[in-house]
Amino acid sequence: MPRTLARRTALVAAATALAATVMGGTANASTSAPYIGNGYTNNTHAVWCVQRMINYAIDRGRYWGVAKVAEDGAWGPKTRQAVVDVQKGTGGSLKADGIVGPQTGDMLMFEGDPYYSGGGAGNGYCHTYLPTTY
Repeated sequence: MPRTLARRTALVAAATALAATVMGGTANASTSAPYIGNGYTNNTHAVWCVQRMINYAIDRGRYWGVAKVAEDGAWGPKTRQAVVDVQKGTGGSLKADGIVGPQTGDMLMFEGDPYYSGGGAGNGYCHTYLPTTY
């Protein structure tokens, strides 16, 4: 009986420590994520994040005239064109080159991330895959 109690106590302590570690940390966007676009080794997760964020922003009424793209994780001409169209929609603050670098990543994170908290990156899945400046 004492061994069972000791095991349970140890298990509860380990689970508590793990939960505190996971929940206590803050999620940060990635300043070291690779660029996404033609000529880059595009991670499927990163491309999906770009596609999802563009579509989410379109659903929220942003980027008028930009066509939604398939959320398939494949970088192709339609995804590239959507990125160019979104970049053009910034009024010249972003170069419309179809490449998701840190500035475009910042904009997508702000406009298209449902977890963006307004004061930081929130807890979104895409934060490790999208290049950003913060």
